[in-house]
Amino acid sequence: MKKLNANENFYGCSPKVLDAIQHCNQTLWQYPTHPQQLENALATIHNVLPEQIIIGSGSVRLIDAIIQSCVEPQEEVVIFENSFIAYEQICEAHRRSYHKATQRNFVCHPDAIFPLLNNKTKVVFISNPNNPTGTIISHEQLENLLKNIPSHLLVVADEAYVEYVTDDHFPRSLSLMKSYPNLIVLRTFSKVYGLAGLRIGYAIADLTVAKQLKKFRIPFFLNTYAETAALAALQDQSFIQNSIRLNQEERIFLHHTLQQIGLNPVPSQTNFIYIPFEDEDKKNALHLSLQNQGILVANMLIFGQKNSLRITIPNHETVLEICQIIHSVYSSQTNSNN
Repeated sequence: MKKLNANENFYGCSPKVLDAIQHCNQTLWQYPTHPQQLENALATIHNVLPEQIIIGSGSVRLIDAIIQSCVEPQEEVVIFENSFIAYEQICEAHRRSYHKATQRNFVCHPDAIFPLLNNKTKVVFISNPNNPTGTIISHEQLENLLKNIPSHLLVVADEAYVEYVTDDHFPRSLSLMKSYPNLIVLRTFSKVYGLAGLRIGYAIADLTVAKQLKKFRIPFFLNTYAETAALAALQDQSFIQNSIRLNQEERIFLHHTLQQIGLNPVPSQTNFIYIPFEDEDKKNALHLSLQNQGILVANMLIFGQKNSLRITIPNHETVLEICQIIHSVYSSQTNSNN
C-alpha cells in the first residue's frame, strides 16, 4: 500500500540523518540534554535570538502549549473551518471555546476573523499554507490582520509547509514579528525534512511570549534521536532542495492532469492536493478505487469534511498510476451515464 494520506515527504529523510542517529545508540542510557545546539542552529538560520526559539515534540505539542499557557478557561480561540483539525481537538481537550471563521474559495481570508472577535478572544490560528486545502494568504493580508487586530491577541501563523511554497506573495512572517510581537510562527521537521516519526517542531516568538510558552515544557521534552536528526537534516540542504524541486514538478503535473480528467483540484502550495467533489458518492467511488489499487489517500470525512479527498504528492511513477486510475473511474462513470 502506497501511503499518501498524511502529507509525509515521499522521498523520506536525508541519508545524513540516518547516519547521524546511528551514533545515538551509544548514549541511549543517558537522559537527553536541553537542545541548546538546535536552538542555536535555528536562531542562526532565522536571524533571531536563541531565546526566541521554542522547540517541542512536534508543532502539535506547541499548539497545545499555546492553548494551555495563553488561553484562560473563560477565554476563546478563533480558527478557520476546513483547516488543521488539531486546533479544535486541543481546544476541546482543554475545554476552551472556539469559533470557526468561514473560508472563501478554500482560502483562509483574514478579514473573516474580525466578526468573530470579542472581549474573550485570546488566540487566532491561521494554517498557512492551509491544511487540507493547500492555499495561502499573502504577506499583505497577514500584515493587514496584524495592523488591525488588537495587540493583546496572539496570532499564530502555522507554517508547517512553508518550504514547499513557490508563490512570491507568501508572508515574510519573521520580518513582521519585529513590528508585531503578538505574532507566533510555527515550523516543523515533519514535512519536507522527513522526520514525522521523531516528533519535532519549533515556534519562533517574541522574547516575552517565548518565555511564557517555555514554562509549559515538561522535563526531557525532546528525545536524543530527534535533536540529532534535526541537526543533521538542517545540514543537508541539497536533499531538501531536491525534495522541493521534485514536489513542485509533480504538483504542477498532477494538478493539470486532474483538471484534464474533469476534476477541480484546488491550486496548492504544499506537498498535497485537495480535491472537492459534488457529493459523497463520487468521492467515495474514487477513494475506494485508489485504495483497491494499493494507493491510500486521505478521505477528509475522518476530519469532518465532506465531499473531499487529499492526496500527498508522490514521485512521477506513482503520479502516473494515480492519474490512470482516476481516468479509468471517470471514463466508466461517463460511459454508464451515456
